[in-house]
Amino acid sequence: MRKSLIIISIGLAASIVLAATAQMQALSAKTGLWRMTKTIKWTDLPPQLAAMMKSAPPTTSYNSCVATTDLNSNPWAKGSGDNCTWTVINSTSTDMELQGSGCSFGNDAESTGNVRGQIHLLDSENGTGSMTVTVTVNGQTMHGVASYTGKWVAASCPVK
Repeated sequence: MRKSLIIISIGLAASIVLAATAQMQALSAKTGLWRMTKTIKWTDLPPQLAAMMKSAPPTTSYNSCVATTDLNSNPWAKGSGDNCTWTVINSTSTDMELQGSGCSFGNDAESTGNVRGQIHLLDSENGTGSMTVTVTVNGQTMHGVASYTGKWVAASCPVK
């Protein structure tokens, strides 16, 4: 009886893992060059950071070179300067929920951060996203909400 319960428990655990894996799908976006626009609104800014953030533009654009493997992670991370370790929480062909940890955000100040958000494909050439951001810079924490739009530009990326 005890062996039967152990075998059933192992079988059930394996079924749950396989079911979760089967639900993860790569995004159905075109690979190649994407033009990204990111707008971020910061809150809870300590005075020192508020002064620093006034000089930063709220909207920036960058190019992201998306490879097939990127469609299983954050396809728009390359070129963003965020330098996060990305984990996909859930993904279908059109929607992805993900989180980034250990983000350094590419600035000169000593910063660490975490991000959580969603990517939504309108079609294979257009997408949107939103992320909540928590950043600690020189021991002071601030929060932000970033919104993204992405437009596929070309099948190949410029050679660097």
